[in-house]
Amino acid sequence: MANPAITAALLAASQEEESEEFIQQKLRDAKAQGTSDAIVLDLNEKQQKFLEQAIEKGTVVKTVDGRLYLNERALSERKEGQGYMALLILLVIGSVIASVAVLALRSGG
Repeated sequence: MANPAITAALLAASQEEESEEFIQQKLRDAKAQGTSDAIVLDLNEKQQKFLEQAIEKGTVVKTVDGRLYLNERALSERKEGQGYMALLILLVIGSVIASVAVLALRSGG
C-alpha cells in the first residue's frame, strides 16, 4: 500500500509542474518571447503564485507595464543544468556502489 504522505507530495509536485507548464504554454502560444511581444495573463490565485515563482526563477519576465513574456534562454539553461545534475547524481551513485563492492571484497565476503 502506498504511503499517503508520499502520494500527496507526488501529487503536489505534479500539479506544480502542470501549472508552471500551463503558464509557459500560454506564453508560447501567444508568442510572447520578448518585450515587444509581452502579454497580460488572466490567472487564478494559485496560478498567480506559480507565475511569481517563475518570475523569481527568471523563466518569465515582467515588463515595467506589467506584461509578461517567456525567457527561453533561462528555460534552456535550467533544463541544461538539470541534465548535468542528473549526470552528477549517477556518477556519485556509481562511485558509492564501486566503493561498497571493493570494501565487500576486501573484508572477505
